[in-house]
Amino acid sequence: MRNSTLKKFTAKPNSKTEAAKKLRTIMFSRMFFIVGLLFVQFLIYLFITLKLQRYEIYFFGTGVVISILFLLYLVNTPGKNEFKLAWILPVLVAPVFGITLYFMYKYNQGGIWLKRKIKKIKNISEKFLPPEHEVKKIAEQYPEVKDISHYLFHSGKAPCYKDNETKYFSCGEDFFEDLIDELSVAKKFIFFEFFIVEPCQIMDRLLEILSQKIKEGVEVRFLFDSIGSIALSSSLLKNYLTSYGISSKVWLKFIPVFNTGLNNRDHRKIVSIDNKVAFTGGVNITDEYANLVSKRFNYWKDSGIKIKGPAVRSFTLMFLEQWNVQNKKNIQCENFEKFMTEKAVLENSVKNKNGKEFVIPYGDDAYNGEEIAENVYKYILDKAQSKVRIMTPYLIIDKALYEDLVFTAARGVKVEIIVPAHYDHFISFCVGRTFVKNLIEKGIKIYEYETGFIHSKVMTADEKFGAVGSVNLDYRSFYHHFECGTFLYQTDSIKDAEKDFDKTKKECKEITFERYKKIKWYVRAVGWVFRIVGPLL
Repeated sequence: MRNSTLKKFTAKPNSKTEAAKKLRTIMFSRMFFIVGLLFVQFLIYLFITLKLQRYEIYFFGTGVVISILFLLYLVNTPGKNEFKLAWILPVLVAPVFGITLYFMYKYNQGGIWLKRKIKKIKNISEKFLPPEHEVKKIAEQYPEVKDISHYLFHSGKAPCYKDNETKYFSCGEDFFEDLIDELSVAKKFIFFEFFIVEPCQIMDRLLEILSQKIKEGVEVRFLFDSIGSIALSSSLLKNYLTSYGISSKVWLKFIPVFNTGLNNRDHRKIVSIDNKVAFTGGVNITDEYANLVSKRFNYWKDSGIKIKGPAVRSFTLMFLEQWNVQNKKNIQCENFEKFMTEKAVLENSVKNKNGKEFVIPYGDDAYNGEEIAENVYKYILDKAQSKVRIMTPYLIIDKALYEDLVFTAARGVKVEIIVPAHYDHFISFCVGRTFVKNLIEKGIKIYEYETGFIHSKVMTADEKFGAVGSVNLDYRSFYHHFECGTFLYQTDSIKDAEKDFDKTKKECKEITFERYKKIKWYVRAVGWVFRIVGPLL
C-alpha cells in the first residue's frame, strides 16, 4: 500500500493534538539532556580510571590471579560460549573492572527483583491457560507439528489453537489501516503493548478512536517501554494518555544512571481487542512505520499479522502478565479473572467459523531459562525440505543458529535471507556483515534491500511453516528482550508472506563474493572488532 495518503490516518485538529505538538518539541530537548547526563557519567568514570592507573603496578599480580580464577569459574558455568567469550576481553584488559561489571550484569538487583516478580505472575497466569488435555487433543490432530506444540506448551506456557484466521501485512500502512478498522468495532477492551511510542499523526488518529471507544464504555490500556520511547518523558506520555481516559503503565522506567537491570526491554508489539482479534509484528507507533514521514530512509519496509479466533486469548494473557509486572504493590489476580476466566473468554470471543488455521502465539524473555524464540526459528529450519525465506533487520547470530542455517543449506534446502542495504544502528550493521560473509561462503543466498530499510521479522519454510512477530535474528531478541511471535502451520498468511518475500527480493541485490569485497574497509573492520562483544550488543 505504497500510495496511501495522509488523510486515512490524520486526526482532526483539537486542543489535544496541539498538546501533542508540544510533546514533540519536549522530546528533542529531553534527548539532549539524557545524552549529556550519560556523557558526564562517562567523563567521571574516565577521570577515576586515569587517577588509579598510577597504582597499576601494585595490583597487577592480584589482577592476574583474580583473572585466572574468574576464567575457571566462567568455563564451568552453564551458558552460551559466545557470552563467555564476550566477557574475556574486558577481564583481560581491566581485570577488576571487568569482573565487577560481569557480576553486576549477571546478578543485578533489578534483574533479581524482576525475575522473582515474573515467576509469581506466571504462577497466577498458568491457571488461565487451556487445560493440558485440551491442548494435547488439538496437537494430536496436527501430527507434523505435534512436537513443537509439546515444547512450546511445556517450556513456554504457549498452547496451540485451531479454528483461527490469520492475515499477513507486508507493510505498516496496511497494518495500521486494518488496526483502525478493528478498533472502531471494539466492544469490551483494547490492550496496547509497544516498544516505541511517539506523538505523531498515527498516534493522534489512534487516540481519536480510543477516546471515542472509552466514551462507549470500552476499557483501554496502554503499556510502553521507557527505553524504546526514551525521547519522551514517561510521565509526560502517561499524563498525555490519561487526558484521553487511557490507563497506562511504563515498562521499567528509565533512569539515566548506569544500571544493568535496565537491559531487559519490552520489545513486544501487541494489540488485543475483546479476545477476538490480535495484532503483532515489527511495527511500532510512529509515523515512520506507516511511511507518513521519511526521517532516515526512502521507505520503511515492515510486516505484521492479525489473528482472529481462540488464539487471541494468549496475546491477552501475555499483555496482562507484563501489565502486572509493573504493579508497585502486591500482585493482584483480578485482572486475569476479569479477562481470562473461561466465562469471560466465552463472553468476549466467538468461535471463528471461517477459521481453520493452526497457530501458537508465544512469548520469550531473559528469565525463563529457555531460548524459545530462537528454538522456534531452529525448528522451522529443521522442518524445511525445499526452501526457507527469512527477512530480518539484524543478523547477529550465535553458533547454534549459524550451524542450523548452514546444515539446512547443506541438506539441499534453498535458504534465502533479506537484510537491509542501509543501517539504522551502525555497529550492529557492521557486525551483521561479518556473518553475511560466513553464510554466503556456505551457499546461503543473502540479498540487500535497497529501496529503504527492512524491519520485517519473518521466517517461512515450504509454504507450510512460519513465524511472524517482534523477534530479530540477534542476541538482544534471543536473550535480553521480552519478545513475542506467532508460529504458523499451513495458513494462508504463510503463502502471503512468501509472496511478499518474492516481491521484496525484486527490490534487492544479491551479496555475492565480489559485492562483499566492495563493502567499505572500515565497515568490515568495525564488524570484526565488535563481533566478540556481539552477545552484549
